[in-house]
Amino acid sequence: MPPEAGPLPGKASGAGRRPAMPPGATGPNMARWRFPDRLSGPAMMLRSLCVLLTCLAAAAVADAAPARRADPAYLASIVDDEADPLPRGLSARERAIWQPPQWPSAPLAPPAGPVRAQAEYEANHGLMIRWGAYNALHTSMVVPITTADPPSDVWVVVSGTSQETSARDVLAGGGADMDHVHFVTAPSDSVWIRDYGPRFIDDAGRRAISDHTYNRPRPNDDRVPQAIAAQWNETLYDLPLTHGGGNFHLFRNRDAFMTRLIVNENPGVGEQQIKDDYAAYQGLNLTLTDPFPSSYDSTQHIDMWMLPLADGKVLIGEYAAGEGGGVPKTVTDATASAMQDRGYTVYRTPGWRAGGAHYTYTNSVIMNRLVLVCQFNGYATQNAQAVATFQSALPEHEIVPVDCSSIIGLSGAIHCIVMHVPDLLFRADHD
Repeated sequence: MPPEAGPLPGKASGAGRRPAMPPGATGPNMARWRFPDRLSGPAMMLRSLCVLLTCLAAAAVADAAPARRADPAYLASIVDDEADPLPRGLSARERAIWQPPQWPSAPLAPPAGPVRAQAEYEANHGLMIRWGAYNALHTSMVVPITTADPPSDVWVVVSGTSQETSARDVLAGGGADMDHVHFVTAPSDSVWIRDYGPRFIDDAGRRAISDHTYNRPRPNDDRVPQAIAAQWNETLYDLPLTHGGGNFHLFRNRDAFMTRLIVNENPGVGEQQIKDDYAAYQGLNLTLTDPFPSSYDSTQHIDMWMLPLADGKVLIGEYAAGEGGGVPKTVTDATASAMQDRGYTVYRTPGWRAGGAHYTYTNSVIMNRLVLVCQFNGYATQNAQAVATFQSALPEHEIVPVDCSSIIGLSGAIHCIVMHVPDLLFRADHD
């Protein structure tokens, strides 16, 4: 487990401010082994063994015990620490004071060696969440994640010892396996850790962090990646862009996607420079799409209408022609067609706006052999359609429905409140 939190550093520019975590250091135990580009006889045998083990693991899924589910009555009894949590978009007060941050004139340096970000559907050590708001929703995810066969770990960002004790009691009471729950102490402002949390990358076979400036005036949130880097002794690279992490998706083959919100939030930075930055800092081939109107989806994030499912498989929301003046349908249909042209199999789930909220099933979470699928009160037909689509697309996974009715009104769901912590043990042919 990571050590206790130390003093939180200020947000400083520059690359590689912290050394990479050596083997056996504190923090999640991540393997530091990497396949060579050209395989010798022994290396080929080792790769063959890894493939065999992977196949055996896939075959074992059918015999795996189902993950535990938290009792709905218990979830209903959980009380949040925060009575009025911040929305995923800007609050009224934040809109009045928000100004894009100014980057320093000194150039920043990306990783020197081979680098790539991990797709969410690849092997993961676990997830990171932030405690305080929507604690029942977090519990409904942590219980199955930590009791799956095999289990995954969860790191919980807390404000201090008192909140950690409370979170331990709540999660244990819900049935989580506490051997797989760990805590990180750091100040924070909101639950939306997907947007501000640490984006982990493979930095020449070692895990590191690529950190953007959060596109919200929430300074504690913006410093969380630095707190993680300091406590886990991992290298952190400053990506010179203002960004919200939910406006980002990628595949193992290094195809990545964002809406042009990132262009609008970085005045003076052209599209090609943004693509070059993501190639340098995360090893990705970035495609930009048009966003939804902010009047329809205040975040304009791509994770509200797209989800990579597996190599060659993608989920894209499907919208009626009358939704949002026709823009959501135009954007998603065009993206679906472009993905099919690239050779992807495209799956669709319904999306719609009602009661001031954008409802979507693409804001679900894939965690190893589990898929946590959004569900919404009053939409039984759409819920069943979404579950059936995930079962068809990912038949080897266990599908776990998660009620997101309480959070969707704040412009996000469960994908928005988690950050994946990748496992770097297995390298793919794309490396």
